[in-house]
Amino acid sequence: MPIELIEDPSIKIKPNKKLIEFICKNVKKTSSTPPTIIAIKKSTKDKQKDILLKLNELRWLNKYLEEYRTINMESIYLHELLEEDDIILPTPKVTPRNPELEARMQKLRAQQNAIKYRAMTKNVDTATRNLPEDSISYQMKQINKQLIAVAQFVFSVLAGFAFGFIGVELIVGNLDFGFRLLLGIICALIIALAEIYFLAIKLNEDIYDTVSTAPSTKKLHQE
Repeated sequence: MPIELIEDPSIKIKPNKKLIEFICKNVKKTSSTPPTIIAIKKSTKDKQKDILLKLNELRWLNKYLEEYRTINMESIYLHELLEEDDIILPTPKVTPRNPELEARMQKLRAQQNAIKYRAMTKNVDTATRNLPEDSISYQMKQINKQLIAVAQFVFSVLAGFAFGFIGVELIVGNLDFGFRLLLGIICALIIALAEIYFLAIKLNEDIYDTVSTAPSTKKLHQE
C-alpha cells in the first residue's frame, strides 16, 4: 500500500501513574515549566492518561530531578519514573489501494501462478503434457493478433494524417501546403496517442489471456 509522509516525527511517551503522581505532588509551576506538565497537574485523572510527553518535556524533567535530588536529598531518577511507560513512535499514514486495482492485481497474480503451475506439472500429468500454448497454431494465432493490432494502429495514424492534410481542405477550401501538413501531423499525433493506449491494453490482454485454473484431468480408472 502507498505510504504518505510522516506529519509529526516526534517521539511521544504516555506517562504512567508513578510519573503522574510525582508531577502532581512535587513539580511546582514556574515560568519555565512546559505547558504539557502544567496540563497534567490541572487535568483530571481520566484526562491525564491521554496527555503525551515529548522529549523536550523529558529533558526538562531530568533537569528538574537533578535540582530536586540536591534540595530534598531523595534519590529519584527519571528512568525510574519512566518504567512501564508506553512509547508512541511516529508512524506514516497508509493510503488504502483502489479496490478495482487490488482486484485486478489479485487476478493477474492468480493467472501467473496458474501459468507457472501448469508449466511445472505438464511433464508429470499426462492430461496437461501437451498444452495449447506449445502448439505452432497457437503461436501463429497470437502473432496474427499482434500484427493485426499493429497494422490497425498504422492505418489509423495514416487515416488521421490524410484527414488533416486532405479532408480539411475539401471541407474548408484551398489552404497553404505548410498549414495542411501541420494539420495532418496534429491529427496523426492525436490518433497515435489514443491508439498507443488501446494497443497497450490489447497486447496486455493477449499476454494474460489464459485460463487461471489448471485444466481438469480425466480419471484413468473407475472408482
